[in-house]
Amino acid sequence: MNTITNGKYTFEIVEKIPSGYQIWNIGRNMIDGYLPLAMCGGYDGCQVDTRTLKAIKVAGAQTILDAVGGGQGTVEEMETYVKRYKNAKPGTWSYKQVKRMKEALKVMSFVKGIENLCYAR
Repeated sequence: MNTITNGKYTFEIVEKIPSGYQIWNIGRNMIDGYLPLAMCGGYDGCQVDTRTLKAIKVAGAQTILDAVGGGQGTVEEMETYVKRYKNAKPGTWSYKQVKRMKEALKVMSFVKGIENLCYAR
């Protein structure tokens, strides 16, 4: 089993996103080039079992992490957000988030197992 450590947590490296995982929104705290994954679960969907962390090598992983910061962690959630806020005023947070998500969606289309992501809520 191959692993990486970001200084605090150890991640098992996987070739595709396994079912039952979500993108762990840890932003710049992740090693560049890897997308952190955590099992879905907990009473409110936010608890992370640090014993089951996984990571997938993704060129542009930080682009995805920048986009999930708003709470939309799946392709479907991002597409819905982009559609809803497509006419957001330049300079607003929603406008910036739409731009981030459009870029993230381009990267996500190349991630193996992206359809396996579960909803965080």
